[in-house]
Amino acid sequence: MEIRKLTMEDYEACMALSEYAFQFKLTEEQIEMRREEFAKQNVLGVYADGQVGAKLQIVPFQTHIHGRSFEMGGIAAVATWPEYRRKGWVAKLLQSALEEMNRNKQSISFLHPFSFSFYRKYGWETYVEYKRYKLSTSQLPAKKITRGTVKRGNPELAVLKQVYNAYAARYNGTLDRDDAWWTRSVFLKKGSQRAVYYDEAEVPQGYVFYEVKERKFTIGEMIHLNEEAREGLWTFIANHDSMIEEVTLQAPADDMLAFQLDNPRIQQEVVPYFMARIVSVEQFISQYPFASQESPIQILLEVEDQYAPWNEGVWELNVAMNGTASIWKKAESEHEGQRGQLIRLHIQSLTTMLMGYRRPVEMEQIGRIEGTSAAIQALEKAIPVRGTYLLDFF
Repeated sequence: MEIRKLTMEDYEACMALSEYAFQFKLTEEQIEMRREEFAKQNVLGVYADGQVGAKLQIVPFQTHIHGRSFEMGGIAAVATWPEYRRKGWVAKLLQSALEEMNRNKQSISFLHPFSFSFYRKYGWETYVEYKRYKLSTSQLPAKKITRGTVKRGNPELAVLKQVYNAYAARYNGTLDRDDAWWTRSVFLKKGSQRAVYYDEAEVPQGYVFYEVKERKFTIGEMIHLNEEAREGLWTFIANHDSMIEEVTLQAPADDMLAFQLDNPRIQQEVVPYFMARIVSVEQFISQYPFASQESPIQILLEVEDQYAPWNEGVWELNVAMNGTASIWKKAESEHEGQRGQLIRLHIQSLTTMLMGYRRPVEMEQIGRIEGTSAAIQALEKAIPVRGTYLLDFF
């Protein structure tokens, strides 16, 4: 077997493998649409017996992290023909993908796991979850009179992007959507009905994508930038009460819908969603905006990373008072006198903390990081507090 970058000549073979592994069938139109996407992606495959036996795609994205845009490699369409499974090929593909992303300066990687435990073996870790709600019409938020208006129809993309970009920047791990992504992955999948909430000054402050079918109001995406927009959109939804019996939607983990209802006993579920992995400790942390400090912070991070050996070792992290970071790898003899500043951790733990999904103090409590109290408290202060969310799928 050999691992190689796949080309357009391999497209049909890749699509056949995906259809088999994920149990779907594409139309001719969908095949052609995906052909264009395939040409833009970095696809790695294992060749055996003269054919593609396994493959994965690295989709180029940008993601928001603490208000900055990071280059991100999205791992997708990981598949193997059944006769070639249990040979360790996916492990080799993932390691090759990490090397490829490192060369391309994609310092962080996301994926949607079929199994969390499987991808944890290779350094990915949970970074986001969401709430899934189901409400009957009697449980909907009370209708409110607001100063703005809801306009239903087909708003211009610029209007939707204005709202989405402001909202996405509030969370870590959201995608920086380009126009092509809006067209093929938002408009086609989130619901054909759209409505935008405009405030009194005609500034868009929220929107909802939805479908109404079989007395169900299914929300594909709802965003509101303030409480007024939230009330306006929920009033718009509640005005369908003669047509529907239930409403379903997903929301970020920090959403307070249940708390804001007269009766918070609604059906809600917390769903673990995507995983993340730092590809390059040096690249990622050099760009990472830490919290402002009263005085500079110095921490030693002893990182374990079997599948990305360039990350392994002891790193000296210095955080300036303005939150700017510098980091470099130290030789064994250089940190003997700094053991009080040392934190030992796996790449998974470093990722989930810097993404904002878990805090250093929490990770110490469950034995996922080790270090002195002073070092862990310093890291706790250095990492800004911001929740995670992802409204997309790939």
